[in-house]
Amino acid sequence: MVGALMAIDPKEYENLKEYYDFQRKKEYNREQLKTAIEEMEGRIGFSMSFDEMWSRIDEKDYQEAPNNWVPKDDKWRINGKE
Repeated sequence: MVGALMAIDPKEYENLKEYYDFQRKKEYNREQLKTAIEEMEGRIGFSMSFDEMWSRIDEKDYQEAPNNWVPKDDKWRINGKE
């Protein structure tokens, strides 16, 4: 498929490891927030804006992704490792 986002090439990952590690950490935290909001909405029926909540989270507060975490979005996966 032309223009489709693909997983990160392992060589590119090694060359830009710090960048990709941060982007993957950010994506992990985005996924965690989305899951938490969905659970809260399901439990109490209260609707929250992801964008509003996400804007309130400081980068310094991001949690590290577990070693076995595989991003839902292919563009943050490392090709051949996940």
